[in-house]
Amino acid sequence: MMNSNQQWKKTALSVVLTASLLGTASISPAMAASEAAAAADASKTASGTITGTPQLQSYTLADKLQVEIKSLLNETTSEGTRIAAVVRVRSSDAKVAKIPDLELRVKTADGYEYPMQASVFNAHAIRPGTTEELNFFVKVDRRSPAELAELVWYAVDWYSYPKKETVRLAVPVKGQEWTGPLSGFANASSSVLSWERSFTLSPALESPLVYTPVSVNRDNTPQGPVTTVKMRVENPSATKEAVPDITLDGKSNGNGSTDKTVFPGKRVEASPLVLEPKEQRYIHFAIPTDKDTVLTSFNVLTPETFRQLDPKGQPSQVSYSVGRYRVALPVTSSTTEFNAAKPYEPGQPFAFDSLSDTIDPRLSVSMVEFHRHENDGEGYQTVIAKLLLKNNSDLPVLVPTFQTKLITAQGMTYSGNRQAGTIAEIMPQTSYAVSYAFNMPTENEDEQYVLKFTDAKTAAPASTAIGAYRVAMQETKLDLKNMSFYPFNVKLNDWTLNARYIVPSALSPNTPISYTYRMKLDMDITRHEHVVVDPNSSKMQLELVDKTGKILSTKSLPFSGVNRLISGVQFIQFDALRTEEHEYPLDINIYEVIATPTGEAKRLVGVLKQ
Repeated sequence: MMNSNQQWKKTALSVVLTASLLGTASISPAMAASEAAAAADASKTASGTITGTPQLQSYTLADKLQVEIKSLLNETTSEGTRIAAVVRVRSSDAKVAKIPDLELRVKTADGYEYPMQASVFNAHAIRPGTTEELNFFVKVDRRSPAELAELVWYAVDWYSYPKKETVRLAVPVKGQEWTGPLSGFANASSSVLSWERSFTLSPALESPLVYTPVSVNRDNTPQGPVTTVKMRVENPSATKEAVPDITLDGKSNGNGSTDKTVFPGKRVEASPLVLEPKEQRYIHFAIPTDKDTVLTSFNVLTPETFRQLDPKGQPSQVSYSVGRYRVALPVTSSTTEFNAAKPYEPGQPFAFDSLSDTIDPRLSVSMVEFHRHENDGEGYQTVIAKLLLKNNSDLPVLVPTFQTKLITAQGMTYSGNRQAGTIAEIMPQTSYAVSYAFNMPTENEDEQYVLKFTDAKTAAPASTAIGAYRVAMQETKLDLKNMSFYPFNVKLNDWTLNARYIVPSALSPNTPISYTYRMKLDMDITRHEHVVVDPNSSKMQLELVDKTGKILSTKSLPFSGVNRLISGVQFIQFDALRTEEHEYPLDINIYEVIATPTGEAKRLVGVLKQ
């Protein structure tokens, strides 16, 4: 009985280059070459050495018609082998040229030959000085991989007996095929790139855009671990250019909880994405992984689609991707990020990535406070970073929604909880103070950290870095003459604390005697000018504590609003005491309290003792 491969070989299947003349014309080869050269010169100036995809060899199919093999798939799975080809046809004719009605077959290295089906959407003619892409596909009932050797165009005379076949063109394709997610690259010297090496997808794609890997981050999201690759894409040309829908496949050495080594990723930004001439911007790719997976590289792939009509006349399509590059991820250690960060000079504005739009360029961000506080009895300490956002323009600016992380010298990372805020925008020539609280183990006594600013929206649910600086912990001094609640400073001049007795009334003679405490405060409060506060800004909290450390009562005192603290003498009443006895002596702990999404974060700024 004849096997399926022999049947394929002997079947007289006519492949006609079909469909009508496409209405969209491409640029001429001369113009394409000129623009590509200009783009290359401009991009070299911007990014240094640029790597391109392997040069496509041109072959003469007919008079004034050249063909190039743009993409070639040879993927074997448990369901069989998929072979697909995308052929680019170029015309140098001065008039509309007919694309010859030829049959395309693919030959394997072991001698088999398979006719390929042409897409019904393939062009049948080509306009003067333009290009067209022709798509071909065949699925073979073969589960053993075979290397492709040639693509052969045949002219078939169906009216002779036996039919006459003439080879019009044979193109060698050894080493050009993509065999699927586990495929390697035959030309490793040009297709396997180091980290931060710039590349283009030309000439495989007729696009001048230049891509540069910039950063990679790994986040634990509600959907699981996600590795985010950020790339800078530049348009060095003089015309608008659309960003192709490229994808990334993350690659590992099988070092995770499973033996899986390929992890498909996708671009975060939605299409279409168009760059203006000379424009640069970032694009992000999210690659979900297993829990213990460490990616070592990623493949850059371009998508292809073979479209056909099903037996009912409805359009159907087969989608696949072809690898263009493999990019090695940077080899890092737990201390790499800490060592790479620049030291921060207190009071100076942070410099952020110029291509990121997370923070308006009219807004400056600086650090005004960076303190540590141990939360007694709660099992952790809190580090508070207070940042000043200043609007230097003459227009209102929206409050940015960046996030922060603290990184230790050992590589431990702690996420910041931002204070709850009610201000949506910052008025011209004013500032707004926003605080971030970082909870960490009490045994951490580092004096320096890396403060990392991240954009949590662009590549959500993952985050991308926009800046990182090494910051030094400020020394905490309990000075009653200079207590900081930025943007307020408090100087305590005098204080007293007296117990007040509440005696049973005649209507309730059996009610026991109770106590309250009345505190007299004499303070001077100064404020930094042009710094806006809201109800969630820093507050003063007073804790009434007995000699055993038990908290008897607390009082929260705002610096804004109707019942705000003011300079001069004022009285504070401690009610709802957690005791029924008169206590003496008592301590009063003074805290700065900041509201965060996970609760209140507080910092001890002073202690009063009777």
